[in-house]
Amino acid sequence: MIIKKKQMHQVKLKQQSNKTLPADITTAELMKVDLSYNFTEEELRKDWERLKSVEEFKTGSQWKPGLKICQQYCDNFFDIKSTNNKCFNDAYSNPIVMDKILTWGKAKMSALYITWIRKAINMASGMRNPSYYRPHLSKQIIRSTGKLEGTLFDPCAGWGGRMLGTVAAGWHYIGCEPNKKTYDNLIRIVDFLDISDKVKLHNCPFEDFDMTGIDKVDIVLTSPPYFNIEVYENKDTQSYIKYPEFDTWLNDWMLVMIKKCLGILKPDGLSCYNAMDWSSKYKFVDGIKNTHNDNGWILSNQFGIDSPYINYKGKLDRKDLTYVFNKK
Repeated sequence: MIIKKKQMHQVKLKQQSNKTLPADITTAELMKVDLSYNFTEEELRKDWERLKSVEEFKTGSQWKPGLKICQQYCDNFFDIKSTNNKCFNDAYSNPIVMDKILTWGKAKMSALYITWIRKAINMASGMRNPSYYRPHLSKQIIRSTGKLEGTLFDPCAGWGGRMLGTVAAGWHYIGCEPNKKTYDNLIRIVDFLDISDKVKLHNCPFEDFDMTGIDKVDIVLTSPPYFNIEVYENKDTQSYIKYPEFDTWLNDWMLVMIKKCLGILKPDGLSCYNAMDWSSKYKFVDGIKNTHNDNGWILSNQFGIDSPYINYKGKLDRKDLTYVFNKK
């Protein structure tokens, strides 16, 4: 049984996401291949059980229990636009880009893997590869508390990785997601896994959420947007639309969010933010650290994966990490 979802293209080859394409495939044929994720229900449930059972956490970039569920349901992941106003689906419809990828792949690759084709589309179009937050990371952070039960609040829910890791750990999850389509996709995940008793989702920006309506939480964990590095939609519910200048976005939205979230944490709670200084123009890791320090919280841990992004443009200090803070 294949989980029903919107297809990018009506014509589809019978390859799954880990398969290869024929060596003699033409550009026209490549543009008809369905590059969306088409896992079977059995594969998805097996992946979910794997995430729930895992207790030994690895850092390898290819180790990603639970991620298939995010990939399957969040089809608008391919609509993310970069700062140059390009997105995966637009590039996939461009024969010049796809011909370049095919020529490149046949010359450099031992086989035309669909997973490589997805990455190459972003590279050939001058876009960065968007990423999912790994579900096991949120479970790993939860396990570090030693608590078997608790509540995690996520002000920027995104593609569901933190939600899945939280529920897999046996905790309750509360999240805000302003994008209606992403919110609807998260609801589909909740329905598929039958976890509505563990999840409360709110289709609104964090700043519109009534914080007084929830009890103190054990963890705040999120991966906020890196300003406008990834554009999810052009609506005023998005923080980079409300605050189009980086400094204003950082000081009036990002750092304000941190301070508000600190106010709902229990005394022994954790404040966790996934962040990375992507360029000298957009640096906000220090802002996250300083805001916590100024409010009586200290950096106590950090979690991440061995990502190829640490070598991005030779800058080894650009690491995609989740920074964890404790109250002094």
